Amino acid sequence: MRINLLVTCIAIAAVVIITTFALTIGQKMQPGESAPSEAEPIEKKVEQAPKAQREFEYLLKEYEGRLAVFFHEEEAPQTVFDVYVSTLPEYDRGQLQQGVPVKDYGELLKRIEDYIS
Repeated sequence: MRINLLVTCIAIAAVVIITTFALTIGQKMQPGESAPSEAEPIEKKVEQAPKAQREFEYLLKEYEGRLAVFFHEEEAPQTVFDVYVSTLPEYDRGQLQQGVPVKDYGELLKRIEDYIS
């Protein structure tokens, strides 16, 4: 009974985290939608290089011990999750220290879900 409750809580937390992430940056990446005015500098920097020249749109990386999402070539993270890298397997920790390039938004959501579940 306790295990079922714990699994349910973890699943709900994962859905909340992914939904929050999708609401915060998903609008900026959808074609045809206008982004909030406060995000204009970030979008202008991302749009400077054509998509064909960019190898990836996002970078998953460790930031202050937690999982974070960075836009292409940005110094500050766009989103920082309450997923502590120290709780992940050794291989994942090593990958996140170096940075994991992510091609598009769909792949980004999939990878985040893998790390938080």
